[in-house]
Amino acid sequence: MRLKVQSFWILSMVVALNVAMAAPIRQSGQEAGFKMLERLVLLMGRAGQGSGSLDQWNAELLSLARELKSGRDAKRIDALFAVRYSRLLSGVRQALSGDPELLYWPMYRFSMVDFIEERTGRMPDWNKLLFVVSDHGGSGVGLAMIVEAVMSEVVNLHIYLESLDKRQGILQMYLQKSSQASKTGK
Repeated sequence: MRLKVQSFWILSMVVALNVAMAAPIRQSGQEAGFKMLERLVLLMGRAGQGSGSLDQWNAELLSLARELKSGRDAKRIDALFAVRYSRLLSGVRQALSGDPELLYWPMYRFSMVDFIEERTGRMPDWNKLLFVVSDHGGSGVGLAMIVEAVMSEVVNLHIYLESLDKRQGILQMYLQKSSQASKTGK
């Protein structure tokens, strides 16, 4: 029992330290995150309408990636946001990029399937996925295949940014509840 309580407190301290380290972003970091989400959604809209070229879309994605890196390095962008947003950029770029010889597909197919499932709660239809990849120029999984997953993550990141100031209080509430439960033996 004593080992469980010690393990719990060690785990609690690790979580608290991680939250505390993530907390000191400035309000401008939230604004930067919101703007980056908006730019990604606008880019996807243009790409979905065929407005522009792959070179233009890649240039914008690379610009967003550079902005993300510089914001993270300057502590203007939260580390967790940066990891999740970077994954979004990667997924969108892969969806937009052509792979007519299907050279890249074996390396990223399960990552894309996992990404779609994690963001939508549903496994994508494997036959539909293969049809898009194999019969339509091998353009990744195609923007249409991942748009729901990407938009779900955009909403999640937006909510994450909105709730940054509340995170420490929420963590404290759960730590207090678990502390009280361990004292009463429940």
